[in-house]
Order: sequence, then C-alpha cells, then structure tokens
Amino acid sequence: MFKNRILVVDDELSMRQFLMILLKKDGYDVEVASNGKEALEKLEKSSFSVILMDYNMPEAIDGLDLLNEFIQRTANTQIVVITAFASTEQAIKAIELGAVDYVSKPFNVAEIRDIVKKCILNIEENAEIQVKKKTPVRSSTKLVGRNSAEKIVANSPQMKNILEMARQIAPSGSTVLLTGDSGTGKEVLAKFIHACSDRTDHPWYPINCGAIPETLLESELFGHEKGSFTGAHQMKKGYFEVAGAGTLFLDEIGELSENMQVKLLRVLQERDFTRVGGTEKIQTNVRLLAATNRDLKEQIRKGLFREDLYFRLNVLEIYIPPLSQRREDVLPLADIFLEEFSTKAGKEMRFSDEMIKFLINNDFPGNVRELKNIVERGTVFAVDGVVDNRSFNTTREISEKITDELEIDLNLEVCLDDILEEVEKKYITAALEKTGNNRQNTAKMLNITERSLRYRITKLNIKG
Repeated sequence: MFKNRILVVDDELSMRQFLMILLKKDGYDVEVASNGKEALEKLEKSSFSVILMDYNMPEAIDGLDLLNEFIQRTANTQIVVITAFASTEQAIKAIELGAVDYVSKPFNVAEIRDIVKKCILNIEENAEIQVKKKTPVRSSTKLVGRNSAEKIVANSPQMKNILEMARQIAPSGSTVLLTGDSGTGKEVLAKFIHACSDRTDHPWYPINCGAIPETLLESELFGHEKGSFTGAHQMKKGYFEVAGAGTLFLDEIGELSENMQVKLLRVLQERDFTRVGGTEKIQTNVRLLAATNRDLKEQIRKGLFREDLYFRLNVLEIYIPPLSQRREDVLPLADIFLEEFSTKAGKEMRFSDEMIKFLINNDFPGNVRELKNIVERGTVFAVDGVVDNRSFNTTREISEKITDELEIDLNLEVCLDDILEEVEKKYITAALEKTGNNRQNTAKMLNITERSLRYRITKLNIKG
C-alpha cells in the first residue's frame, strides 16, 4: 500500500541497511538511495509516504536543496531530516522549508519508530480531513480539523458569540484579524472560518511569521525565480500562488519586518505580486486571515507597525478572551483532550474529583495550550486510569523549594533570563547524571520531548 512506502536516503551503507532492516521488520515497504540524484530518480518512478533523508552527504546535492526538490515534487510525503551534527539552525531551516521532523545521530530505535508512526498517522488524518471537508462543520460546540487540538468548545457566552460572528464572517471573503493572548485558539478559529466558507474545498495554509527569517519568509509567501539567490536552483511558487482560491493564515503578524509589511500591504491593495527575482505580476485570489497577540495600535504608536497595513488587515476583527474569562469552556475542553490522550494510550481514563477541582480553580495563564499540556501530563502519571493532580502538586512543591532557597537581592543588577537558565541548566545536568546521560529517559524524567531536551542542551551548552 502507498501509506507503507518509505524511502531512506543516506550515503552510509551501514545506515541504509540498518534502517531498511528496522523498518521492514515493522511492516513497511522500504527503498534506499545512496545520494540525492538516486533518490530523485526513484521519486520519478514511485511515490513514498515518508522520506528519511540524511542532511549531510558528501558529493551529493546540498541538504536544503535536496529537501526543496523533494517538497517541490511531492504533495503529501512526510519528510524527516537526519543529521549527525545536531545543528539546531540546520534543523530549524529544514522544518521551515517543509520537513515534518528531524532526528540527530546517534539516535535510538524507539525514536525513529515513533517518528515514522507519527508520519503515517499524519497522512491518514490528512486523508480523513479531505473526506470530512465535503460536509462543512456548523455545530456551535463542535470541531474543525483533524484532532482535538482543533476542536472549538463554545459553552461560554463569549465563545458562542464568537462562533456566531465567525459563521457570519466566513462566506464574506473579507480579511479578518484575530487578536488575543497566546494559546487562546486563534489558529483554531481561523480554521473554523475557512471550513465554514465557500473556500473549504481549496487549500488552507498556516504560516508563522515569527518563526521564519525575513529572507526566507519572502520566498515562502511570494516564491522565487531560478537563480534569484544562492541556492535557488529552480523556480519555486510561494503560498500566495499555490493557495489559489484558498486561505492563508498569517500567525504572529505583528512580528513582520517593515520591509515585509510594505510587500504584504501591496498584495492586499493590488491583489498581485511578483516572485523574488522576477518581474511578472501574478494575480492572487487568496483569502487572508491574520492573528497576533500583540497590541498593534501600540505598535503603530511606537512606529513598529504600519497604520495603513493595520487597517487593511482589520477589515473584521475577532477578539478571543483568555480562558480565565470563559471558565464554562474549561471542563469540556479538558474532556476532549482527555479523550485524545486516552485514545493514544489505548486505555480509558477519567479525572479524579481532586483533578476536576484543580482544573476549575486554575487560572490558566497559558490558556487552552496550557490546559492541554496539563491534561497530557496528568495522563502520563495516571494510576489505574485515574488522572489526578499529584504531579502538579509535586511541581508546586519543587517551585516553592527553589523560591525558598533563592536569595533575592533586587539591589544587585540581575538578568531574569540568566537566573532562569541557570536553574534550568542545574536540573537538566542533574537529570542527565541520574540517567547516565540517557537522553530519552532524561526527557521523560523532566516531562519534555527529546527534541526540546536536545535544544536546551545546545542552548545552555550542557556537556555530556
């Protein structure tokens, strides 16, 4: 079957053989290539659901160029980058270009297996979305998207009003600005607007403006011509072009540089653009939705955001209040997240009475995102299927202990970030020592992902 086909691209024979044996043992149909040219030839003849590609291969196409080639020639293929150099910058660039994940050598078997399983699951869920898109969602409390993170709960009066407004706005095609604190669900609501519009059968592309460097963002949005800059070995279409009559969601719009603000304003005014390095004007019919957690009016006063662009974006505005102001949504959301994590764990779980009280009384400064993290952590520490707040009490005790031990002298010149990094470094170092430098077990002990642990180790320059 197509979903089981995997292509391994690595110049090391031993690595190709190892991954082939491992993945075939798990039931996948595996092909291998020793360099970029061979991989592209195989891609011409066959389709793959997952590509595992080594980033650094001597006498081969540059890693980013090869990744670009794969992305240009495939639609739903999940691409995972493998690197022996553990370069955070390298990994971020790969993710920004379209890779779904990365793994550093040496890696463990469980990590590779988990990543491949997630890739296959993504493909299955994407296929399910395409089927469900034929029936637009209309329920006031139901969902948009492929998982519980994309479900909208509207038990509170505020969210009921917001969803009603979103439904009215959806068919208009007008530009919408979504505002509110981080984690309140702005992208989820944007996806809801797209699903309720007449563009639901057209592409949906979310872009995080704050996560992509300016030079790369321009190419991502508008595309580029062959030879327009170093590494541009072929023409690439940007999101404004490939989205067609679909929807672009620009998250963290307040992070745009002045130069990008000017370019975006022109597109909104003229409804056309040119690729980087090009001269041809290309018409666009895309609908734009934008979001920010910043106060754009304050940004305008400071000269950091263009007023004319603000008014172009703010044709219609929806403000999403923090979760602490819509407490009626807390438990229904928690139940949705609990169902998701119970399904992943393959067992039924329920909240203890103490956990329910804990959720009701929590202010959730991190909003819906924090609530989901809390539920996920609770399921990890669940005993006999009961999710309680014991792990959170432990965290609180640790925090209080740290606070008690800190000697706070505000007369000294201090940097809060440096203090927090020092505490973080001590805990990670101690955890690594306790696990014998086993990063998988260290990540579990600290309740973070292995990728997050790798990033923190690099950032904090932790040895071992």
